[in-house]
Amino acid sequence: MKKPFLMFAGIVYWPLSAWSQTVYDGYEAYYATQNSLFTTTTPFHFSGSRNTVVSWQGKRIDLARARAFPGEFTVNDDLGSDVKAYEHFPFACVEGQSSASSGTAVRHWSVYLMEMRSKHQVIAYKLPSLFASCLAVRLDAFKRPLFNNADYIYPPGVDLPSGVTLDEYVIDKDKFVPTGHSVTLEFIEPENVWKFRVKDVK
Repeated sequence: MKKPFLMFAGIVYWPLSAWSQTVYDGYEAYYATQNSLFTTTTPFHFSGSRNTVVSWQGKRIDLARARAFPGEFTVNDDLGSDVKAYEHFPFACVEGQSSASSGTAVRHWSVYLMEMRSKHQVIAYKLPSLFASCLAVRLDAFKRPLFNNADYIYPPGVDLPSGVTLDEYVIDKDKFVPTGHSVTLEFIEPENVWKFRVKDVK
């Protein structure tokens, strides 16, 4: 019975506007249509080597100890110096990018989601980085965080991607669980991964 339960949770909050053929100039513009949990930035205090420690609600959180999505790693400089922070209690989120990023690496953003539990305990997660943003985090009908795992789409025999698939995941009992939902984004211009439209929703 658990799997149908998860799928129903995603369906309730899956945005109908994703069917639109609107052309988006950037991922934040698209995420703004997704009932985001976070909407405005808030000041946080950071410390440690390269902003690796955040102070939130009186707690000191070492992001190097965050639970990372498969394939992601927590390193000392992945947030860089220009960090954005958001709060929607009991959740908070910080995002940034290493100052050493260049080339296709600029498409990756380090996003850390934090959740305050009972007894003032904070759990931190590092989400998938490709085209990531705190603005992409939303909640399902059971108040569990939903986020995307992006992956390129390559046509047969072609080296350049034609779009991106955003596979939806939910954090359930501290585990990253696929909901079975996905959105396919189609690039409008060759080699321009920042201009796209929604091609399909599943």
